[in-house]
Amino acid sequence: SSTAFVEPLPVIDFAAQIVGKDVMSRPLSDANRVRIKKALRDLKVEITHRGSLRRKYRVFGLTAQPTHELIFPIDDEMKSVVEYFTEMYGFTIKQPHLPCLLVGNQKKPNYLPMEVSN
Repeated sequence: SSTAFVEPLPVIDFAAQIVGKDVMSRPLSDANRVRIKKALRDLKVEITHRGSLRRKYRVFGLTAQPTHELIFPIDDEMKSVVEYFTEMYGFTIKQPHLPCLLVGNQKKPNYLPMEVSN
């Protein structure tokens, strides 16, 4: 058996290495999104938006929509990921055109913006 080691760095920087260009300036093409999704699958990421609390999650996918279009149900209402992170954590998402990481359980996934993960 073998294991590949990936140097710890922000997910956005990792995605830029995979694609070979800057990913922060414009939305990803479908081909680049698929390349990043394959590279991130089964990697563990650590969240950075909750101060000293550092949780780790295993990535199982990448959303097809950008972060600003993602909406999910919470407490009998629909909320966008951008609104949720602003209200819950006081964190403003600076790259809403990038997709979110799908982490946790595949039947009930958690959306993590790329910029809050290492």
